[in-house]
Amino acid sequence: MSASEISEESMNQTARRDEKRAVRLGWLLVLAGFGGFLLWALFAPLDKGVMVNGSVVISGNRKVVQHNQGGIVDKIQVKDGDRVEAGQVLLTLNEVDARSASEGLDGQYLQLVAREGRLLAEQQRLSDMVITPRLQPLADKPEMRVITALQRDLLHSRQQSLKLEAEGMRSSIAGMEASLSAQRQVMTSKQKQRETLEQQLQGLRSLAAENYVPRNKMLENERLLAQLNGDIAQLAGDINRTRRDIEQQTLLIAQRQQEYDKEVNSELADVRALLSDVGSKKEKADFNLANIQMRAPVSGTVVGLKVFTEGGVIAPGQTLLEIVPDDQPLFVDARLPVELVDKVWPGLPVELQFVAFNQSTTPRVAGTVELLSADRLLDERDGSPYYSLRVQVDEAGKRALEGLEVKPGMPVQGFVRTGERSFVNYLFKPLMDRLHLALTEE
Repeated sequence: MSASEISEESMNQTARRDEKRAVRLGWLLVLAGFGGFLLWALFAPLDKGVMVNGSVVISGNRKVVQHNQGGIVDKIQVKDGDRVEAGQVLLTLNEVDARSASEGLDGQYLQLVAREGRLLAEQQRLSDMVITPRLQPLADKPEMRVITALQRDLLHSRQQSLKLEAEGMRSSIAGMEASLSAQRQVMTSKQKQRETLEQQLQGLRSLAAENYVPRNKMLENERLLAQLNGDIAQLAGDINRTRRDIEQQTLLIAQRQQEYDKEVNSELADVRALLSDVGSKKEKADFNLANIQMRAPVSGTVVGLKVFTEGGVIAPGQTLLEIVPDDQPLFVDARLPVELVDKVWPGLPVELQFVAFNQSTTPRVAGTVELLSADRLLDERDGSPYYSLRVQVDEAGKRALEGLEVKPGMPVQGFVRTGERSFVNYLFKPLMDRLHLALTEE
């Protein structure tokens, strides 16, 4: 055999050995890969869980903005989607009616407060108005100064009128007392005349009986005595009448003061009743005027705006818009199939996917099962049963959603992680369940 043939045979043997080595190495790699896959399929943990569908809800619900009185819309200062701060003006109503009502009641209230101060002064018989707790904080208002001055003038006028009336009665009493004094003096004089005449008659009667004096003279004196007695009796009646007139006038002075006091007390009671009524109406009118501008009760986002026309009319209690509050816990309400209820309970972790956003840039968000309904519910449309599941988005999940406009009602897919299992278990469990069911059937 030539050297070339020997060299070629040697090269062929080397090639065959390399080929066998490569085949063995390939089989070793295949076996190693299959063994690795088998080990992974048998022992590597895979998440086990339940898929649910739901939608976003906001804790505390939306804050409804209404107006208790309604009115005409003057300005609309927000639109749907605007973010507002607590206290920010949302809508402004026309203030003409509210301001007119408030100012009208203000005028009535000031008048009544001033009247109360004047009547208290009359009641207590003071020379100047009483500064009541209602009057004191209002005393420096220009319109109150004018009203107070008018009431003060009325106080002085009424007191002067009562004083003059009483002085007139006292002057009349003084005149009657002077007349009474004169009547008493005349009475004293008449009584003395009667005593003198009676003494004369005693002497004349004895002389006339013995015919020493004419009988006619005695009879004339007796006639004079009878006339004098009549004058005294009439004068006594006049004195009694004058005394009664004095007593009546004195009583009239007291009665007039009592009538005046009664009138003042009655008017004061009426004024205080009106103050209570007007005061409550004034508070309501001032409240309505202060609420002409409707402000945001909380910071948040405007949704559901229902007013679009400036100059339009809104009804009392009508929902004008709603505000979704900021910094509120974020929840997802989902529906759990009834056959999976034993696999889910509060506290389980949930992986949420907000399908309304771009899935390539939106991360999956972590959450936790917070609540599972105690009984099954029925869908209002098709009557299918389900359990209500509430998932709270974790703080880390909320941070992951920063910069995204999450709105109530957005669709969400959730994966409730109920445990772990191997790939083999995942593949063969349905078969084993079917086999177990088949073996138990008769």
